[in-house]
Amino acid sequence: MLRYPWIYLCLYLRFSRLFFMRYSKLFGRTKLEAPHDSDSINAKYLTQAGFADKLTAGVYYFLPLGLRVLEKVKNIIREEMNAVEGQEILMPSLHPLELWETTGRNKTADAILYRTKGAGDKDFVFGPSHEEAVTPLAAKFVKSYKDLPFSVYQIQTKFRNEPRAKSGLLRGREFGMKDMYSFHTSDADLDLYYERVKEAYMNVYRRCGLTAYVVEAGGGIFSDKLSHEFSVETVAGEDKIMVCKKCNVAQNLEVAEGKIHNPHADEKELPMKEVKVEREFNIEASAKAHDVPETKVLKTIIYKVGGGFVGVCIRGDLQVNEYKLGKFLGAEIRTASPKELEELGLVQGFISPVGMQNVTGGPKHKPGEVAGAEGLSFIGDNSIKEVKNFVTGANKKNVDLINVNVGRDFVIETFADFLTVEKGFKCSKCDLPLEEIKAVEAGNIFKLGTKYSKNFDLYFTNEKGERNLVVMGCYGIGTTRMVGTIVEASHDEKGIIWPKSVAPFLVHMMHLGEDEAVKSEAEKIYKELLKAGVEVLYDDRNDSAGKKFNDADLIGIPLRITISNRTLKEGSVEWKLRNEKDGKLVKLDKVLGEIKDFVNS
Repeated sequence: MLRYPWIYLCLYLRFSRLFFMRYSKLFGRTKLEAPHDSDSINAKYLTQAGFADKLTAGVYYFLPLGLRVLEKVKNIIREEMNAVEGQEILMPSLHPLELWETTGRNKTADAILYRTKGAGDKDFVFGPSHEEAVTPLAAKFVKSYKDLPFSVYQIQTKFRNEPRAKSGLLRGREFGMKDMYSFHTSDADLDLYYERVKEAYMNVYRRCGLTAYVVEAGGGIFSDKLSHEFSVETVAGEDKIMVCKKCNVAQNLEVAEGKIHNPHADEKELPMKEVKVEREFNIEASAKAHDVPETKVLKTIIYKVGGGFVGVCIRGDLQVNEYKLGKFLGAEIRTASPKELEELGLVQGFISPVGMQNVTGGPKHKPGEVAGAEGLSFIGDNSIKEVKNFVTGANKKNVDLINVNVGRDFVIETFADFLTVEKGFKCSKCDLPLEEIKAVEAGNIFKLGTKYSKNFDLYFTNEKGERNLVVMGCYGIGTTRMVGTIVEASHDEKGIIWPKSVAPFLVHMMHLGEDEAVKSEAEKIYKELLKAGVEVLYDDRNDSAGKKFNDADLIGIPLRITISNRTLKEGSVEWKLRNEKDGKLVKLDKVLGEIKDFVNS
């Protein structure tokens, strides 16, 4: 027996009112048409259905229906983070600029930082992420290995000055995010926790009705290590990912690996020759001029790297992945300008590694350390290793070389994977063709290592009394972005189809017509649902059936219950699931029980 029943009654009544809403009283209604500037499905349906409203590009209001969805998403995330021992905190959004100067991201993240000045002309930034805030906080409490490991998270608003805010809630300038940070004594301990969080993220997506791929990606401005993104397939996706559905492997284009077919490996090497030719400066023209496939054209691109230059050789039908190349060289890169090519003694459109090195030996140069063409370093993509008898330029205007072979005619100092993987390439594990899909990034996780610990002197003393840097990881999910992602993944031509777990209400009830008997029965069912604690939106308006049905489909609540003269003659209500085409009649004396079963299923 309850000790203080009146307390539980008060709590129930307060909470139950949150479950129920008469549409006639709802703030934020459906619109006949979507705003003219809706550039995505989620922007269209969320604004047209009354879930959100745009204040300015990349900045949205959440109206009552939208806030209910957002809170459910946040609660799912909160439960999964708590399950991996995350402790919820709340950090400031306003950061003193010196924190960002300490990490150098004042410059590297300059393009996305919102800045302001406080009293005394003090500089601040609005936090786009919180590594700069959480690390010095941890340094106040971490002294010994006994204080580790732990993780803290928050659900809070972020600010990023996106140059192209677009796609509704998918790319905003002010947005909600859950960001969690973990602190460890070793890389090995971080690795174990990282996998736990990865599984917790997959639980979040499953519970939100989404199918997500775990995608290998670059670390961007947050980490110099590989990261993992969680991507949901949708035509509105900003990212392209390569997927092997047999191996259940997905990779971001930045880091994707794949196998390619080499049709020329068995040829015999032929003598190299110079050939005069008149052609345009592209691979297609070169292949056509010599009547060979593009796979037999050697493409050489010169990049500026630090104080020098490096040539990258790749098969003509393929593209250099500049993210991979930059990681390999450990530096920022850009293609050399026409003026720089001229200063290097290279002829644009006819560049070749042949004759640019002493192929019998001589000094080696690290990529980026040379400034003159005579000692120019050349590195090669793995795709050129086995190709015989390439066609390439001769570093002379309107002169090409044919039957050029690696090793015999030019030297490659290093081979590596610099390839941009495309649709049709084979999976590196199973040899089946990869599929290219468009996807929304719905979360990401990073192994930060000691990057931020070094900046903020975050050390711990181990069992031997030695001081070591704390190893960190970070884990982000955009909460508002998740709402938009769910809409992108779950809709039809009529509107949103909310999964039960995040729907603003589970039941959308309505009456049709102005017959008092119909209204009376609808009110009776509504009150019974109130007592049963079922989440229901009651459309009590005296609008037409067409208007009410269209609004119900647009809003997308999982179950629609309709009471009308026709259903009352059958002693029933119409039962219609949003994700099914046809409805059915359910007897009045059974409807409450069936709704309860539906809610609890």
